[in-house]
Amino acid sequence: MKWSFLVVFVVLCVGWSVVFAEEVTLRILSLPWPQTPVEQRLANEIFTQKTGIKVVIESPPYQFVEYKIREIIDSKSDEYDLFEYDSQWIGEMVLAGGLERLDTPEYLLSPESTINFEKDFIQGFATYIGKFPTLGDDALLPGDAWRKYADTPLYGLPWTCGGLIFSYRKDLYAEAGIPGPPDTWDEMLEYAKKLTVDIDGDGKVDRYGIAWYATRLSDGITQQWLPFHFSFGAELWDPKTWTAQGVINSDRAVEALQFFVDFNLKHKVVDPATANWFVDEIMNAATQDKCAMWFTWVSFANVADNPALSKTAGKWGYTVMPGYRDPQTGQIRRASTFGSQGIGINAFSKHKKEAWLYLQWLKSYEIEKMLVDDPTAGYASARTDLLDYQKQFEPKWASIRTIIEGIARDVWTWPEYAELLDIQQRELNLAYIGKKTPKEALDNIALLQQQVLDTSPNNPKNK
Repeated sequence: MKWSFLVVFVVLCVGWSVVFAEEVTLRILSLPWPQTPVEQRLANEIFTQKTGIKVVIESPPYQFVEYKIREIIDSKSDEYDLFEYDSQWIGEMVLAGGLERLDTPEYLLSPESTINFEKDFIQGFATYIGKFPTLGDDALLPGDAWRKYADTPLYGLPWTCGGLIFSYRKDLYAEAGIPGPPDTWDEMLEYAKKLTVDIDGDGKVDRYGIAWYATRLSDGITQQWLPFHFSFGAELWDPKTWTAQGVINSDRAVEALQFFVDFNLKHKVVDPATANWFVDEIMNAATQDKCAMWFTWVSFANVADNPALSKTAGKWGYTVMPGYRDPQTGQIRRASTFGSQGIGINAFSKHKKEAWLYLQWLKSYEIEKMLVDDPTAGYASARTDLLDYQKQFEPKWASIRTIIEGIARDVWTWPEYAELLDIQQRELNLAYIGKKTPKEALDNIALLQQQVLDTSPNNPKNK
């Protein structure tokens, strides 16, 4: 009788623990990318059904996500369990203690881990997006530079894989007798002149040769200018010495910025309103037949090719960015703005085990392939076992090529990046609209950014 009573008691206790156990809901603070609602749907249909763990993904407007992450980390809040973060935020997040380290026995080094960091993801893309600190963005360069960061702490995994890509109207190219996409900036300018047209004969341009956005908001003009800056052989700063003076305003940098602003001020092959354009405006130009070429991202290409949203759907071709032909060597040097994000666990989460379970699920081959296959997601995967598969998808493959060929370049990943970016945005925009010469703008950027770098607590000279 005693044993029977004990068995019944234990069974009842176990039953009650199940009935009254707290239901786990993972909360994810994300970015408003097209892949985000697709991730939510897959989580509902597959992850929750399999594990019983609910998932709620929130994606405020982009410009608010960083501030929200900062508030969560500064207050040591457990409101969110995972962050889907932009590349330049990682330093601020790590130095504030807000990201869980993943290269530990609890996570990637566990025998039960279903993820192998080096084998499963493109290197050094994954190194750059998830490890901190790295020296500038040298891990992204061609070769094995990323291997020097083998012992650098890891805090995140790739959430997206992409860089700025070149998009062109195949039908307009054919009509104009243009054989294919440009290899160089000079060729792109030549094509832009040919494709800037007054369609209805009223003396006004109806379709410009090329479109980009050059607003001071967020990182607008910086994203579009950097491919020129880097491909001309200029750099943003020297991360070894924390020096901007003489680097961002070098002779090559001035030449590159002059070439960039001349598209607007001299050649007039880009809408002058682009000085105030950001995402909405460039999407309108691409989808409403207002441009023949544009700089874009995989997610944006997804919209431009959607017949329900775009007059120009199905008419776009995609490739890597044109480049600068070195007059001494004849070689073409290309660059693309880095446009990838990572995902990591909030160090203050109360559901870290469940968050790690979700991370392994989300980054698995099966789920990554589902995201790739869903046209509404506009998603390119960084998994090595999906690279060959994605070659058939033109926008995705053009974006992935910028990563695996070492074309993509980024800004800064230290917390000072916001101050550095604000300075850069204002001065570049002033040059773009002709209020300053490129040299004046870059000299002022160098002066003001150097002040920020010199006073930074993260500068090795100040430690």
